Amino acid sequence: MKHKAVSIAVVAVLAVGGGVTACGDGGGNSAPPKAPPSSTPQTPEQSQTPTSSTPRLAVRQTLHISTSPAELARPIPAGAADVTLLEVRVSKDFGVQKAEPGKQVVIWKFKVTNTGPDEFDLYPLTVASRWTSNTQVAAPGLFLGDVGDSLQPDPRPGESVTGSEAAVVPDQDGVLEFADRSGNPLFEITVTR
Repeated sequence: MKHKAVSIAVVAVLAVGGGVTACGDGGGNSAPPKAPPSSTPQTPEQSQTPTSSTPRLAVRQTLHISTSPAELARPIPAGAADVTLLEVRVSKDFGVQKAEPGKQVVIWKFKVTNTGPDEFDLYPLTVASRWTSNTQVAAPGLFLGDVGDSLQPDPRPGESVTGSEAAVVPDQDGVLEFADRSGNPLFEITVTR
């Protein structure tokens, strides 16, 4: 009977408090919680505050990251690296190739120094895992155009590589999140037009 009373109390609190916001799909992927309506408009800087403990990497800043191992056709060992964000830029025009209406291409340039004992898997740094803006959360699209020096090859212990990668996202300010192959967030970068 005591358990039934607690359950009723929880339901009553949820009903009075406005319900529950789901923040995930049960598979470890989570969406940022929705903020309650505000009477004052937010600036892009306020609205792009990290919603989790995922670190934010700024231009010319270095962050030490660790990636989880992954079981693929070829097992990928856990890795460790120092990642420096050298540049973030947006464009709608790459010569003959143009972004679709309502879209922009974000180009980021990293310097990655392998600090681990094995070859470092660069894949998580070449494909952003999530785009978040004031109005939406989405998977970034792949950009197949030439952005110059791509981030390759995977560095051996003690080696560094520098290169650029790109993604297609909605034409607005936002945040790109990078995650390892297991979906564990590594860091975010802010994108402003």
